[in-house]
Amino acid sequence: MRTLRFDLLFTGLATGTATLVATGGAVAATLQVGPGQTYATPCAAIAAASPGDEIDIAAGTYTDTCEINPAGLHLKGVGGQPKIDLTGNPEPADYKGIYVVNGDDVTIENLELTGAAISDGEGGNGAGLRIQSNGVTVTHCFIHDNQDGILATATTGGGTLTIEYTEFANNGLGDACDAVSCVHNVYVGTGAGGDYGKLVFQFNWDHALATDTADKGHLLKSRALESDVLYNRITGETGHDSYEIDLPNGGLGIVVGNVIEKGPDPDNKILLDYGEEGYGTGTNTLYVVNNTFVNDDTASGATFIDVASGGALAAAHNNLFVGTGTLSNTGALSPDNLATATPMFVDPTDYDYHLQPGSPAIGKAVPAGSAGTFSLTPVFEYVQPLGSVARPADQDLGAFEYGTSMDGGKPSGDGGGSSGGGSSGSSSGGSANAGDGGTGGDAGAQPYAGKGAGCGCATAGARDASTLGLLAVLAALAARARRRR
Repeated sequence: MRTLRFDLLFTGLATGTATLVATGGAVAATLQVGPGQTYATPCAAIAAASPGDEIDIAAGTYTDTCEINPAGLHLKGVGGQPKIDLTGNPEPADYKGIYVVNGDDVTIENLELTGAAISDGEGGNGAGLRIQSNGVTVTHCFIHDNQDGILATATTGGGTLTIEYTEFANNGLGDACDAVSCVHNVYVGTGAGGDYGKLVFQFNWDHALATDTADKGHLLKSRALESDVLYNRITGETGHDSYEIDLPNGGLGIVVGNVIEKGPDPDNKILLDYGEEGYGTGTNTLYVVNNTFVNDDTASGATFIDVASGGALAAAHNNLFVGTGTLSNTGALSPDNLATATPMFVDPTDYDYHLQPGSPAIGKAVPAGSAGTFSLTPVFEYVQPLGSVARPADQDLGAFEYGTSMDGGKPSGDGGGSSGGGSSGSSSGGSANAGDGGTGGDAGAQPYAGKGAGCGCATAGARDASTLGLLAVLAALAARARRRR
């Protein structure tokens, strides 16, 4: 099926008249994948696609693997979430990933990706997605039980990578951390062209690295020149994770509104690590605001925020710290940050860190300021699983304002939230695979909260007669285009 696109120019709207001019037309294809469709597998459709096409993949299980080379391609699961499963199959494409994304501005939406593995001799870092381009968006996916969940190493540095509304679980399979170099749930590394300019990581559930061996990597590792980590649930849970968040080369780090939890059996005592592998030449400044940090490793104390010498913890405000340990190796934090053994969470055993009545975190927040043009005031909250809701105010400490619940609604009765749930779900090695080493763009402003944020609804406004007439013209053009297909 092909969709006719119109580029239209409207004039005279202010005077109540409208002139519609067709300035050009481009034809883009929607390629259908699944039983009885034109293409039996996603890779068959990808091979036939042109830049800007959409590939709609019907629900089901597929076992093919390939490169994605056309720019602007949109892979989209429809009618459910299709599963791309390489478990027990030959190595992923190029000994890299289930999909190796080489085209810029590609979108991967609503896919389950699992089973990517290669030998230690090839790097031990088979990825659900191996991203080697810029402008890529990964949204509403489930990426689990791979060696790397996402491994991103752009061939041209300075671009943006967006990862949102996606669950990562039980990646880190194998013994690469001992035999080769570590694998992670998400690793945004250094490619042939340098570092990404920006990572936007928002509204994700990134949790529970694999437990098949004891030595594992991190839940999120980013060498991007700017890493905006916003409104996620980043929780070690029962996995053998090392750091929850690792920004090894510093950069501009903006960490706002996250739940960050270290499980009871970790491989490292640090939750948020900054600059441990040496700083790059750009901005090396960290902002940590309105996060809920929880250390469930009772065997020894954690360091919640660790900043290597040479970097700056420019702001740490309104954070809630629970569990034993040192808040920051930089020294005492401002008094609006609270460390407490009695936070009065709704259901900490189910990782529900919403506040009950009487919590010492209620009403203690201070204005958070900004990081350049980026407002540090939290405007959203993470909703389990893989959702978001507007934060009603900024009066309380931590990731959640008192009065909201785990499912995003208002609590019942005494304010306790619902007990939510959800499914639980490298780095060096041959010439084809990027190493887990390297050096550490463009900066932008908040917000990023567009896709899927809150209800995703738009409020209809009043329309006058001329606007309604214009809509009728557009409808007629669309109907004519459909008849011509």
